[in-house]
Amino acid sequence: MFAAGPGGLLAGGARRPDFAVRRGPQRSRRAVLVRAAAGLLTLLVLAGIAWWALESPFFAVERIASGAYRFTTAEELEAAFGEFLGRNIWTVDTDAVAARIGDLPWVRDVRVVRRLPDGLEVEFREWSPRLLLAPHVLDGVREENLVLVQDGRVLPFPAALVAPALPVLVGVSPVRAGSAGPWRLDEADAARVAELVSAMEDAGLEAVSPVDFVVVEPEGYAIVLQDEQGKLLVGREEFGPRLQRWMTARDHLEPGLDYDLRFKDRITVRPHR
Repeated sequence: MFAAGPGGLLAGGARRPDFAVRRGPQRSRRAVLVRAAAGLLTLLVLAGIAWWALESPFFAVERIASGAYRFTTAEELEAAFGEFLGRNIWTVDTDAVAARIGDLPWVRDVRVVRRLPDGLEVEFREWSPRLLLAPHVLDGVREENLVLVQDGRVLPFPAALVAPALPVLVGVSPVRAGSAGPWRLDEADAARVAELVSAMEDAGLEAVSPVDFVVVEPEGYAIVLQDEQGKLLVGREEFGPRLQRWMTARDHLEPGLDYDLRFKDRITVRPHR
């Protein structure tokens, strides 16, 4: 057993631990109330600013701007934009704006950006025509200038513009899904035509032999060249290799014939039908 000695020492010379705890300064009740009032005032100010931002006419959408466009009309854009004028710029749904503009037939890849204090900026691209179509009756109206765009839809070309000098797709008719859906090629035809047009572009076909018609025949697709230079029978597949074969051999072939490219490693030639 150890006993404490004088000076806080334990018997044997060890020092007794000091267990005293110092108290920090106590906050006054008044300081706590001041801080609480300041916090409440800050919240009220922020709420007022938020209310002003959401209700003030200063932030009402007054202008909607777009980039350049060609096939879409100004009237179509104004009608679409008009639905969102006057709305608060903070609460207007930019996805809804993009969806509304994206419903226009030529519009794709829409992006909407807020421009404070009262503007929206709409950026978009347009679909490009790939082929012309032979005239068809759509919705009871005979359309003379129809074009096929990249996604397989068939659209009337704007009357105010000069129709593009594109090959004419013959032998296939557009179809419609439901009573209000867009006119388009059926899925199989759309995929094959897109593949064929891409193969023609990759081969550089029109740079050396401009094309008049792309014809859907019982045995597949045929490409009719301008100025009676002949017809290329490319079937329903492997369009790229078949066109490359003709591009390689064309300088050695008599013009004005039918060139059957459907058989591998050879070109069968016969008089034009």
